Amino acid sequence: MVLYTAEKKFAGMHNAFAGRIYVVAATKDGQTEFWAAATRRGSAAAAVQQLLPLGWTAVVTGWHLAPGKVAEFNMRANSVRKIKQAP
Repeated sequence: MVLYTAEKKFAGMHNAFAGRIYVVAATKDGQTEFWAAATRRGSAAAAVQQLLPLGWTAVVTGWHLAPGKVAEFNMRANSVRKIKQAP
């Protein structure tokens, strides 16, 4: 999977994230984008929704990134990144 450059980091969180990274689907008018969220599952959709234009809806999928991808992405806690495709 290749990352886009969109990323949001929340203040005070500067450590690499060692937990599960959830995949969030954002949809609008039949289009779907996928995002990786290094957050708690309950916060993942809301974290992505903050970056989406009006009219888009974010929903946590049943997917998460494999441990190798987590290390490769080197995401920080409470950050989200747009990804090209679902895992």
